[in-house]
Amino acid sequence: MINAKRIVWLDILRVFSAFAIVSLHVSSYYLENSIPFGSASWCLTDLYLAFTRFAVPVFVMMSGVFFLNPEKEITLGNIFKKYVFRMLTVWLGWAALRTLIVNIGVGGDPMEKWAMDFFVSLQWYWFLPMIMGLYIFTPLLRPLVATGTRTLLVYFMVISLFLATVCPVLEEVEKALLPNWLPISSFTNLIKIPCLIFGAHFVFGYYVCKFGIGRRAKKWLYAGAWASLLLMTAGTYAYFNVRPNPFYKYATFGASITPFAFLLGAGLFVWVKEHLEKVHFFDKAVSLIQHL
Repeated sequence: MINAKRIVWLDILRVFSAFAIVSLHVSSYYLENSIPFGSASWCLTDLYLAFTRFAVPVFVMMSGVFFLNPEKEITLGNIFKKYVFRMLTVWLGWAALRTLIVNIGVGGDPMEKWAMDFFVSLQWYWFLPMIMGLYIFTPLLRPLVATGTRTLLVYFMVISLFLATVCPVLEEVEKALLPNWLPISSFTNLIKIPCLIFGAHFVFGYYVCKFGIGRRAKKWLYAGAWASLLLMTAGTYAYFNVRPNPFYKYATFGASITPFAFLLGAGLFVWVKEHLEKVHFFDKAVSLIQHL
């Protein structure tokens, strides 16, 4: 069940995911620039990087737990005033700060370069507009989850996950194998317009807390999470070994929007809930976790 009280296991998962986000960027930098390719250190960093891919999907799942909870009062007004506009300010502010940093000391007339770097910086922080989009669509999703129909929620997650993660991977494979003939892209471009990116992740978090997952489904999910970890690790190795191939870059190394990342994040989300939900933490420990 979901209630208004603090959910300690989600607080723990939030802290863990925030650490993983930082680790993801640090490990990817060292993987590309500092460690000899194929060495033992490189392979361990590759495995660690693959594991940290859970972070973005899990953050979205946690958001879904709270924003889709029918007991939480959410109006169109506070969606924009309290969440969207605040996040928009953060997005533009960080993009401007990054633009300033990368252009310090640049001579000549930098205006054109500054403008280009600013738009590049906006893409760096792609997860902020993604979250804003989910918040904007929240009033439309809440009636869906309020019905309490498990079948309807599963149907939505399957459709959203297919359009948002499977279709882009198929498109990248198509570009690599059939660069002059793009039937998949032509079709998916038509049907992806109504697709809510990360919508399945958003609903999944609420679904797990509301209905739970059966034992058999849980075993399959854990198996998929382990397989995804290994596939992302192998895919990163393949990407560095055969850099011109765009499939490896998109499907494994360079993206959190993949079926692999979803399965890894979903598996960890369910595992943490299962093992920590009923643990009774000391008050001081709870207070410390909530302030992190």
